[in-house]
Amino acid sequence: MAYKRRQRRPDPFALLLLVLALGMSLTLGYQISLYQGKQAQPVARQALPPVPVVADG
Repeated sequence: MAYKRRQRRPDPFALLLLVLALGMSLTLGYQISLYQGKQAQPVARQALPPVPVVADG
């Protein structure tokens, strides 16, 4: 009688956490590579004045 080795299935929750961690790491690495060595974007100091709204009627 041949004994078949039963393979353990990976835990779905652990697999999900692994995929999420990998995806977040890749996303963060991509964002860092985009902005590395570039000058920071200027921040607006004052907003534009509001446009007056004219009601018809």
